[in-house]
Amino acid sequence: MKRVLRGVLGGCLAIVLSSVMLHAQAGSTAQITGVVKDTSGGVLPGADVTATQTDTGLKRTTVTDAKGSYTLPNLPVGPYRLDVNLPGFKSYVRTGVVLQVNDAPVINVDLSLGAVEETVSVQAASPLVETRNTGLGQVMENERILALPLNGRNPVDLIALTGAAVQPDGAAGISSSRSMQGGKLISIAGGQSAGVAYLLDGATHNNPYDNANLPLPFPDALQEFKVETSALSAQNGMHSGAAVNAVTRSGTNQVHGDAFEFLRNHNFNATNPFAAKNADGTRKDDGLNRNQYGGVLGGPIRHDKLFFFAGYQGTNTRQTPSDNISFVPTAQMLAGDWSAFASPACNGGRTLTLRTPFANNTISPALYDKASLAIVSHLPTTTDPCGRVNYASRTEIDEGQTVGKLDYQWSSNHSLFGRYMATSYRQPPPFSLIDNVLTTTVGGRDNLAQSFTLGDNYILSTHAVNAFRFAFNRTAIHRTSQDFFSYPDVGVNTFSYMPHYLLLTMTGGFNLGGGTESESTFRTNTYQFGDDLQIIKGNHQFAFGGSAAYWKSTSLANVRSPGTFNFDGSAVGAGLADFMVGRPNQFTASGPNNLFMTEWYLGLYAQDSWKVNDRTTLNYGLRWEPYFPQQITNGAIYNFSLDGFKSGRHTSVFNNAPPGFTYPGDSGFPNGFAGMNRRWSDFAPRIGVAWDPSGDGRMSLRSSYGVSYDFVNGQYHLNTAIAPPWGSDVRIQSPVGGFDNPFLGYPGGNPFPLPFDSNAGAQAPAQARFSAGANYLAIDPNIHPTTVQSYNASVQRQIGSNWVASASYIGAYTTHLWNMKALNYGLTSVTSAVLNGSLVTCVPSAANFGTCMNSILQQRRVLSQIDPVNGVLIANLDAHDDSGWERYNGVLLSVERRGSRVSYSANYTLSKCSGLPSQQLPNVQSGWTDPNNPSFDEGACDVDRRHVANVTASYQTPTLTGKAAALLSTWRISGLFRGLSGSPLNVVSGQDRALTGISGTNQRANPVLDNGYGDTSSITNYLNPAAFAQPAFGTLGNYVRNSLYGPSRWQIDMVLARLVRFAPTQNVEVRLEAFNVTNNFIRNNPIQNIGNATFGQILQAGDPRILQFGVKYAF
Repeated sequence: MKRVLRGVLGGCLAIVLSSVMLHAQAGSTAQITGVVKDTSGGVLPGADVTATQTDTGLKRTTVTDAKGSYTLPNLPVGPYRLDVNLPGFKSYVRTGVVLQVNDAPVINVDLSLGAVEETVSVQAASPLVETRNTGLGQVMENERILALPLNGRNPVDLIALTGAAVQPDGAAGISSSRSMQGGKLISIAGGQSAGVAYLLDGATHNNPYDNANLPLPFPDALQEFKVETSALSAQNGMHSGAAVNAVTRSGTNQVHGDAFEFLRNHNFNATNPFAAKNADGTRKDDGLNRNQYGGVLGGPIRHDKLFFFAGYQGTNTRQTPSDNISFVPTAQMLAGDWSAFASPACNGGRTLTLRTPFANNTISPALYDKASLAIVSHLPTTTDPCGRVNYASRTEIDEGQTVGKLDYQWSSNHSLFGRYMATSYRQPPPFSLIDNVLTTTVGGRDNLAQSFTLGDNYILSTHAVNAFRFAFNRTAIHRTSQDFFSYPDVGVNTFSYMPHYLLLTMTGGFNLGGGTESESTFRTNTYQFGDDLQIIKGNHQFAFGGSAAYWKSTSLANVRSPGTFNFDGSAVGAGLADFMVGRPNQFTASGPNNLFMTEWYLGLYAQDSWKVNDRTTLNYGLRWEPYFPQQITNGAIYNFSLDGFKSGRHTSVFNNAPPGFTYPGDSGFPNGFAGMNRRWSDFAPRIGVAWDPSGDGRMSLRSSYGVSYDFVNGQYHLNTAIAPPWGSDVRIQSPVGGFDNPFLGYPGGNPFPLPFDSNAGAQAPAQARFSAGANYLAIDPNIHPTTVQSYNASVQRQIGSNWVASASYIGAYTTHLWNMKALNYGLTSVTSAVLNGSLVTCVPSAANFGTCMNSILQQRRVLSQIDPVNGVLIANLDAHDDSGWERYNGVLLSVERRGSRVSYSANYTLSKCSGLPSQQLPNVQSGWTDPNNPSFDEGACDVDRRHVANVTASYQTPTLTGKAAALLSTWRISGLFRGLSGSPLNVVSGQDRALTGISGTNQRANPVLDNGYGDTSSITNYLNPAAFAQPAFGTLGNYVRNSLYGPSRWQIDMVLARLVRFAPTQNVEVRLEAFNVTNNFIRNNPIQNIGNATFGQILQAGDPRILQFGVKYAF
């Protein structure tokens, strides 16, 4: 809390002292256009047109041109009155005009002959049909944001309701444990899930570390936001999928505010269907207690001049869900009898057979590894014959968000603004709250995000407006962990950079620790400057401008530094059995993987909105976005040349590096510390047309096409630094020394701890050590940025006075998606090699063929076959590759009703997305499954959802009088429905069956039946285990990636509220909210690893019905 308060005070001081602030900016504003005519249809030049924002008194005036046209650009959102005056004609006044973000209503005016003193008043809302802009978009205004049931009160979740939007599976679309809470990954209209550009008050609001959004203001502090996608104007850039423009609320001439409290308690909620059972057979509830509270206050400091707005929201959550599932050794298994564990009852109908020499599924306890037994002594016990254990994980979360804003109307031509926001999130590690070592897979959080924006909006003339803005954003992400024990603590001969912490993963068993949950710190600072100039000349509205940004990021991570053992069942036949006899398939050790990164961004544009005639508008423009690759300031970046390796060419930077590598400082190394060439020729043309066929603004036909670029996030090279001499990541396949002594036989022995400390960010010394068998991710100096061609066609029609319907085709073709290509994979044609002085020959028909081939993987690798002496210095060597692509085609149908008491919105998207995948955070062993044939991984996109439907509705009873008022007045019922078809499933082997050294989580299974589904209405047999088999050793499975789909899901959320007024400007609202009101069983995807005993089963579900009670006082 002290950090937040210090930030608020500092931000407010900066606002007061600053002289460069902005009230309305391009991207968060609106405009009004139209033509003024007389009653005979003749155009009227020289008419004065004035728009007055009724909340603040801000006025904007222009004069119609020779064709009677006028444009009032860069207007702050909100309610307006439009006045038109011309000598000899009656004055025209139109009220009820409400401008929304990026709105461009066409308001034509007919003036009648008469004295100016006579007034014609019109009460009318803004037009419903878009007749100028050619992008596709929808606004979520403050009234709807506050009225709808919003679970968690995170406005970003409402983006999914705008149509053609899908969140990736897993953690509700949250980017990662390196991200700020409130940030979400959302794919819109086939765009990349990290490809949405967020702007708050006209300034960038993305976190460049993961390209997700920074937290948006909580609902009471958010005015509105608009989601736009598909071939947007040239003013939009930096990301290609969509643009989300949000506006913070402002103070007005009237003091206004509210105070609220929302409560949840487990006693009112349904229980999770996978929760552990009580003694009486009922499911345990999660013990939820959640309290969300806060308020806002805004008003004038000086009437019509200076306004303030401030708000705070706090959230405290306490919960103990018991739906976690793991498998641990049973007493029977510890006694040597694995028959129950291997039975069909424990393996989805399949019989498991442990491999020779363990006959009859029996293992002598004398063969159990001592370190394994030491770990088992810390595990919970179970009476389940399969070893299944359901356990709880305690959650205690404290969140806070503070928002402050000042607006100053310097003069009628000059307005200023400044806004500061801070969001904090704290959560201790579950293991610090509950004594169960299985909970160590999840760490704690101590995170802070800050956002500060200043700007200036200046009217140069009646036909020119300039907007300038500056933004500073900061995230400080700190993962925390709780000590339990390390590998040296249980007798394993390794070194850990984290005392009393380890990482263990197991197929079909249990996991300990979390590589992406371990103690780590990630800090990112972003600075942005932008300027937009709009000039109106005749029928043309020109816009010129650009944006420059710079970000600096520091990552201090421990993803592998505690040491990681993986047991996948390849040795004995089951992950648990491999663990008990101490035979891991892989051991990984590394120093900390640290990243010190800076990057520049520049985008310049020119565009024109040309009103060809009264019915047709042509929008065209060009954006220039040169690519400036990230600079890795500690030099942890490198290129690799196969020709250089073959010729024995060594770097001049490091004395001990293998041949073929070049580093910053080498002659010819590109672009300083980037390893990639700058790209100056990245131009993005945009063109679109809007046609109003009848000229009455009630129908439009629109189409547009555009090219845009997307750029990798700031964490993209986080694993590049695992290479020597910084991280020296070592991965030993089937270690000769087993679990107890994994470095036995490793050249040079255990290289850890490293003599070079990479935490300081300094460049490594020339004499730094290069460990043998290390892993590398080399950058291609000529790689292209991701390129997107998007196109659309739509028809929109107003029906009656309140309804509008639209139908849109949306298409996108994305190229140059980044992934990894293995260069130093294992050759299956090599079956014998010298290991530790002895010749090892692997016989394909032998039971231990896979284990044997793993033991000589290093000798079988491509580079070892070229140069056995230098080849053994390099294990996995992957290179960045931009051959990924995706194609999206969709139809979006929507209907909307706007009204004072009744509102309704519905949309339906039918789409298909396919292509080759990309990675947000690449790693070795994680790229193309077949390095020589990337097209082998073609399939449905991970975010492919064929059907998406959304409905939102709100109804408020009228204000009545008399006796009926007490019971029937001012009730409101609101609800939303969201339904989606299932997401793609990738049935994987879980083992390196191809024997290439590429991860088994990428390699796919072999289908043996035409239908891979079991009973899709079931949770125990959604996928049929009998329909898949492990590929033969040395081959890749031929299951087509993402060719099966998980269960569909739908959910209804509702709010019942009563508004009680006790003064003209004061009221109390009482709310009852129900999320998943029908308590629909929302099934998650099944287990997709055929090596897991629970393959094909669904073991987790979405939230059951949750009730929330709320009260709000507003004035």
